[in-house]
Amino acid sequence: MITPVPEAMSMTDLLRCLLAGLLLVCLAGAGDARAGVPLLHVSLTPGAEVPGGNVTHIDVGIRFETDGAGPDAPLLALARIYANIDTVADTMTGFSATDTLGALPLIVEDEPDGLVAFRRWLPEREVSGEVRVRYRAPVTNALPARGAGPPYDLRTEGGGVSGAGGAFLVLPADGRDYRIALRWDVSALGEEVSVSGSFGDGDVVLPAGSASRLTRAFFMVGPLNRYQPAGEEGGRFAAAGLGDPPFDAGELMDWTARLHAWMDDFFPAGDDAPYRVFLRHNPVNAGGGVAMINSFLVTFNETTRADGLKSTLAHEMVHTWAGGLEGPDNTWFSEGIAVHYQRLLPWRAGMIGADAFLDDLNRTAARYFTNALIDTPNGEIAARFWEDTRIRVLPYDRGAMYFAVLDAWIHERSDGARSVDDLVFETILARHEGRAMDEADWVELLRAELGEEGVSLHADMMAGAVMTPPSDAFGPCFERVERDFRRFDLGFEPASLNASPRIIRGLDPASEAYRAGLREGDEVLVPVPQDAIQADQHATLTLQVRRGDTRHTITFLPRGETVRAPQWQHATYNEMCGLD
Repeated sequence: MITPVPEAMSMTDLLRCLLAGLLLVCLAGAGDARAGVPLLHVSLTPGAEVPGGNVTHIDVGIRFETDGAGPDAPLLALARIYANIDTVADTMTGFSATDTLGALPLIVEDEPDGLVAFRRWLPEREVSGEVRVRYRAPVTNALPARGAGPPYDLRTEGGGVSGAGGAFLVLPADGRDYRIALRWDVSALGEEVSVSGSFGDGDVVLPAGSASRLTRAFFMVGPLNRYQPAGEEGGRFAAAGLGDPPFDAGELMDWTARLHAWMDDFFPAGDDAPYRVFLRHNPVNAGGGVAMINSFLVTFNETTRADGLKSTLAHEMVHTWAGGLEGPDNTWFSEGIAVHYQRLLPWRAGMIGADAFLDDLNRTAARYFTNALIDTPNGEIAARFWEDTRIRVLPYDRGAMYFAVLDAWIHERSDGARSVDDLVFETILARHEGRAMDEADWVELLRAELGEEGVSLHADMMAGAVMTPPSDAFGPCFERVERDFRRFDLGFEPASLNASPRIIRGLDPASEAYRAGLREGDEVLVPVPQDAIQADQHATLTLQVRRGDTRHTITFLPRGETVRAPQWQHATYNEMCGLD
């Protein structure tokens, strides 16, 4: 097939593109160029000490045409802290910037520390023509210094490297739309090397849009393990990983691809965008992951099992369609509906059994109903999100129980004709049609569906009221019971594990931690996961601590008082379900 040359491109320009190996970039961008959309070139060159060895750095180069930037406005930006993760802002080397006049002097401005804190570079003079920036982003595999956070950081393993763009890419700060040409040079990594990312494999060209797309993308390069599910049900789905998981990753990705196809049929307003799953090792908080553009990163360690990752994979794929509501403090919606559906949709699809459904439901219920901070108002969660794991899980657990209550109410009042699915579909269709959908719009949907009773329920949830689904909320084959659980309790101030350095404060002498040997003022040397163990009554926590000149390993059960909490079980008898 012959690709026609756009009218805006001369034969001289075409020849230059061919010689530079950028024909597809030039052809894809020609239409946008006529409309005046600038092109952002990004070149990425991973380097290794020896071919096939772990990646030590990525050399980054960017270039773009300015629109007359001056010293009163930022030219470049990179978050120093990205969702509680330290980026390469403070560790990068060889940083340089030039324009058509030569070396471009820049002033650095840093925002105060926070969940996200940016570094911005301002020019000391007027900028002329094309800006070129180069620097080296080191890959150190350093453990996170700030406690819990998503796995965005650059990490090397298996002769390759992976990370989120927001962890290492300096980008234009002018807010303009850009066409983006992303090119890789992987020659230093030896043979059998390939590249995969949220936008596709290898070099990619993106149409006009925000440069920030790159911060929300994930990239993986090296001798990748490819998992391409067989059969047409795989369709747009693909997966890649570095390292060797302790489970059959191919079998798990086949399961995930089938569920992805089922969800694509279930949710309205689907599209043809590809979807990728990336697998990489996580030494701190394995088993979780993070949603990226058109993709999901799932992590593992030596003890991770495939069945334990299924709800995580289902949860993150739900985000692709269900999305969220506009405005701040609406994590209860995006995460709550994802938890609600992470067990329900695989069960409906026949891809998990009733026991697996109950196990997932009861883990959420146990963590929620035993949470000592269960009544924290929604408005306080964002500011405290990273300081206490019990706060961090509330939008997930409370949101899931809230949607279960709503589902039961809607089902009852409509004689089974409607469910919470119908309201969620309304929000998806609104976004698809370009209509805004925020919390106020959600409340109006509740008012239309349930009247003022539904509005009051929502207000109670936002204020921190406990959301307890009725016994038959999950169908006639399950019933609610109560069981004893011990509350999750570290025995000291949770913020101790998120500080730098991590110094134990507020230690309770009656706690399990104290009885195991932990002492006030001990320094915790290695970050530890907490979110998952809240739902596991038997999971212990191991701290590596320094006390004076000595080091100690202290293991304890992070549990406190015993409380009663709702759980669900197979119904003892139901004419629809029979005896179980």
